This record gives sequence, structure tokens and C-alpha cells, in this order.
Amino acid sequence: MYFHYAGLTNTGQIRDHNEDAFKLPEEIDVATLSAKGYLYILADGMGGHKKGEVASAVTIDTVDSEYYAIVKPLPQDDPEDNIIEALAQAIQKANYHVMDVTEGGGTTVVAAVLFGDVLVSMNVGDSRAYLLRDNKLRLITRDHSLVSRLVEMGKITEEEALTHPRRNVLYQALGQGTEVEIHVYSEKVQTDDIVILCSDGLWGEVSEPALKDVLNNSSSPLKAAEKLINLANASGGPDNITAIIIQVSDKATLEEVTSAQNTKSADDTDPSIRVNIQKPQTLPEGKYHTDKNK
Repeated sequence: MYFHYAGLTNTGQIRDHNEDAFKLPEEIDVATLSAKGYLYILADGMGGHKKGEVASAVTIDTVDSEYYAIVKPLPQDDPEDNIIEALAQAIQKANYHVMDVTEGGGTTVVAAVLFGDVLVSMNVGDSRAYLLRDNKLRLITRDHSLVSRLVEMGKITEEEALTHPRRNVLYQALGQGTEVEIHVYSEKVQTDDIVILCSDGLWGEVSEPALKDVLNNSSSPLKAAEKLINLANASGGPDNITAIIIQVSDKATLEEVTSAQNTKSADDTDPSIRVNIQKPQTLPEGKYHTDKNK
């Protein structure tokens, strides 16, 4: 299987700076990706006075570095437990780092690892992951928000939750305490599946039918991300907007194979091992996934 992906972030129409951040597996060598999986991370910072911006940046960097340091080469037959253990430890480490550096700041996090036909997703807060398969869009994360809990308890409906005055109140986030509740999801992926990770600035403004329509009718993950951010901004763009879109395919395009050749390290001697990357043509606004762009 090949994973074609792209990520974009945008400040939106109201906020004066971007506290979202994301990281794609573009700087990891091919051999490591083949042995340990492709890790995608998105964080939505909060706290103001740049605390949110710092919290999200620390989170994506910590989760990325810790996961690849902790996880051992994955077994082909049953990798889920190894992925879950390593990713949970990485998120816990990020939680402590956020507490150390922000003094009151916090952030959501949603992360996904793809290895072979295995998908593992984890989240804290209300940044989401969806899986689109056979024209059916499913939410595969759990919102750690007050309104989500009220819906679960039957106190309000899902429709009422969309306009509830406390819909942005979270009861779980990184940086807010030593204990975090991490929601875990795993599933076998199939060819033509699409996974999207997004902050609430996207899913709060773009309906699920519109989200599904864009994913189904876009020529590439990058085009889909651009369209979704435009839709969120057209709806008012009250928050920062970030999306990572991953398409599972049995084909590699020439552009992506060429990109993969450019990312190989000197030690990558096996031409049959290819990383499939769809890079944005220009760097997205806000925090990006390389140190030089911070």
C-alpha cells in the first residue's frame, strides 16, 4: 500500500496568529518509515499569549521524536500493540513537556500511524480523525469536550451540541495535568480509504456531508486540503484551520516516486522501498513541520 498525503494550516478570518501545528513524516528516512510506520500529528494550542503556539509546536516535535525513538521495528503480522504502546508513551511525554514550557498553556493532539494495512489513531481533546470508506464518513476519535460528554449522557442532542455556548470547553488536554485520557482506535485500512486529521476550526465549520463531498471529488490530498480550508474560511473562519489528508492507494505516481528518490538517505540502497509523499508546492501558513520554518 502507498500513502499519498498532504497537510495545510491557515490562521482563519478572526484570529491574529496561528496556534495550530502539524507534522508529516517527510524528514524520516525510508528505512525507518518501512520499519516503524508513517506518523502524522496535529495539535491545536490554547492559552493565549503565545502559550498555545508553543504548546502545539512542542507537542508535534515531542510526539514525533519520542515515537520513533521508542518504537522498535514492527512485526508484520501484529503491530498494533507495539504502535499503541510507543505512541501513548510519546503523547504522555509531550504532556509533561507542555507543562514544563508553557506555565498554563495547553493543546489538543490527534495522531495516526499507518504501517502496512494497519491504522492506529490516538487523540486528546477535540481535534479529530475521520475515515472515509465506500462513501461512508466515520469519526474515529472521541472529543474530550463538555458537550460531547453531555451528548453521551443524553442531556443534549448532537444538533444542540453544534451551537451550545460551551462547545469549546475541554475536560482533557495536554499540559493541564499529569494524567491524560488518551482515546485509541485501530483498524485495517483498505485501498482507496481516506484518513483526515483536523482541528475544530475545520470540522466545526464544514459539515460532514461537505467534508465527504470534497474528499470524494478532489484530485489529490493537497487539493482536498485547500478546498476544505477555503470552505471553513467562507463559513466565517472563526478559528485556526488545519487538515492532514492521507489517501491509501495501490499505486504510486511518478511525481511521488521522484519525490521519494529525493528524500532517500545515503544508506537507502534498496530501490524497491519507496516513500510516497505529496508535498505542498508552497509552505503553508503558520507552524510547519520543519525546524527551519518555526
